[in-house]
Amino acid sequence: MNSKLLPLLVLIGGALGISIGSFSPALTAFLQPFGDAYIRLMEVVVLPYLISSLLLGLGRLSPATALTLFRKSWPVYLLLWGVTFAFLIVAASTVPLVGTATVVDFSASLPDEKGSAVSLVELLIPDNFFEALSQNYIPSVVLMGVIFGIAIQHSVKPTPLLDMLTIIRNACVRIWGWIVYLAPVGVCALFAESIGSVSLTGFAALSIYIAVVMLSSLVLALWVFPMLLTVFLPLTYREIMSGLRDAFMVAVVTSLSVASLPLIQQATQKFARKLNENEGEEQQQKEIIETTLSVSYPLAQIGNFFILVFLVYAAYYYYLPIEKQQLLELPFVTLISSIGSPTSSIGAVTFMADWLGLPAGTTDLYVETMAITRYGQVITSVSAFAFVATAITFVFHGKVRFNPRALVVTLAVSGAAFAGIWAIGSLGGTHVPLHSEVSYKAAGLPDYVQQLSDANRLATVEPAAETETPPETAVPETEELSARNTIDRIETTSVLRVGINPNVMPFAYRNNDGRLVGYDVELMYRFAQSMNVRLEFIPYDWQNLADDLKQQKFDIAVGGLYITDERLNTLTVSEPYFESPLALIVKSDRVDEFKSKSVISQNKDLTIAVFDDPVLIPLAKRTFPSAKLRVLPDYSKLQELEDVDAALWTREQARALAISLDGYSAVVPENTASRFLFAYLMPPSSPGLAAYFDYWMDLSRKAGVIQDMHRRWISPVNTVTTD
Repeated sequence: MNSKLLPLLVLIGGALGISIGSFSPALTAFLQPFGDAYIRLMEVVVLPYLISSLLLGLGRLSPATALTLFRKSWPVYLLLWGVTFAFLIVAASTVPLVGTATVVDFSASLPDEKGSAVSLVELLIPDNFFEALSQNYIPSVVLMGVIFGIAIQHSVKPTPLLDMLTIIRNACVRIWGWIVYLAPVGVCALFAESIGSVSLTGFAALSIYIAVVMLSSLVLALWVFPMLLTVFLPLTYREIMSGLRDAFMVAVVTSLSVASLPLIQQATQKFARKLNENEGEEQQQKEIIETTLSVSYPLAQIGNFFILVFLVYAAYYYYLPIEKQQLLELPFVTLISSIGSPTSSIGAVTFMADWLGLPAGTTDLYVETMAITRYGQVITSVSAFAFVATAITFVFHGKVRFNPRALVVTLAVSGAAFAGIWAIGSLGGTHVPLHSEVSYKAAGLPDYVQQLSDANRLATVEPAAETETPPETAVPETEELSARNTIDRIETTSVLRVGINPNVMPFAYRNNDGRLVGYDVELMYRFAQSMNVRLEFIPYDWQNLADDLKQQKFDIAVGGLYITDERLNTLTVSEPYFESPLALIVKSDRVDEFKSKSVISQNKDLTIAVFDDPVLIPLAKRTFPSAKLRVLPDYSKLQELEDVDAALWTREQARALAISLDGYSAVVPENTASRFLFAYLMPPSSPGLAAYFDYWMDLSRKAGVIQDMHRRWISPVNTVTTD
């Protein structure tokens, strides 16, 4: 593969992945292993490279040279890191912070269940280094690498060890050079896998993130760092950019910052000729430059620092709060975690997402955006390498001078540029949280489901005002159909009748366009397509559901239905497809009042709203016997009910509503022992239809279809477990 075509092929792979993810779930499932393999291959050599690079860069120095170089270089690194994080914090400040968790789960509190339960001391100083390696605690690995590197400096003749470390480091770089050619296929698979779970509003927020990263990286790489050299060194901006042109070009073409190091060394040696040192000291200059570049490759990889901006965007994307203490620690943890190569940022995101309590899919989200942002991150790191190598070389020889005019120009242009970036980043504030009532109302069925239904001539009959059974499918009330006859009737009439109550997000409801959408609705489209029949939706109300099924008014009922003893005894019930605990929708400032059943029972004047459902009402009476119940047709006016303290529902349904209500959270109390099993209900004596449906569900699950639907419609991503 021609490396110059790689950026174009990556973009083509991303576009192809979007198309596949939108129109072909089967091909998406086929490609998924390729995406997983790509991520694993990118991560597998991160720690070997990180350890070998730190040990080699520090260990081959003599203690005296290392001490002198440290005294001369630490101000340069502090300036580099300080300027970078100042701009990144400005960029991240455009993202609105989520104030409170949407779901507070008191029932699942276990020690260290959240990543944030791991203290900063544990992240930096492990009691077991091999455990730190297995847990991917990058800060611990970095700190131990620095300590061991300094210790090796005092060893006698460590040449064989350093030679071995050189071989390991070069092998890691070579492996990354091979893996990078898999990027088009890997990016295609990753985009295909996740495109169905990213809403349009969510994609808009990620687009803002990509724009902020790319613009920030260009300003830092092509203006700020070169101009800072002109502020303190006898160099001109034109001279610096001319010397680094080839290094930037090679890095962008290969998307590997390490490929630019030889060219940066040549450019730095050219800049250093202004020192006018004698011939004997030119060799020392070369050694200083080589050592500085070796150390700077892991320490000045500032393109990785952009994960700080990504993590703040990810928290907003998933609508998760970041604790104040974590916000203060975030720059420091980012600095320690991001040391290494560009690819090591993937491991850093995995580690930091767990530390912040973000969902497991955060890493995949980063890898997808990295297909574009890595080019900006790479050139920023290249500019930082050149900045460090050049500045330290001049500082080491005492050739520093201050140019106030260059500083004024640098600050003025940089300020104007980042004011524009901040304005662009602020556009991300229009993002609608995932899995909220607002985003659900804006959602529709995936395009490939719509096209699938059109291709198979599936027709949705909108619910009529009355619930009469269509004449061609009417069944005498006294005659109970067998499962065989039920399936025969469906195949004979080519109609699958689905009972639905369109008031249950995210399972079955009407969107802003008035169309029936939701998890169960999409599933029925797929099921009807597998049987090659038309689909008809017939409405029901909760109180008459069981009677409607017994009278064969429809073949299967959907809408977030729960399994109960009565339904198991009188109806045919499918295998459960989802489980959810009981939750209460309460005002966020009253969360602690509902942490457990015993705490709740202490409130003698408690009023709980309950949905008009034959399952929820008796459950509320059993669970909260001392509370007053207020039965409501729905929760649309919950905020206006001042005499209601809480509303009862399942966790996922409560979550969608809590996000949409200002100042509300969904609480899962401990010791309630109430969990809902969701299933589909069928008429009595329909085991054949149920067996067919369960078998089809199992095949769909193995093909990845059910998991994809679960991520898009149901998956909770904003749950905080609390002690």
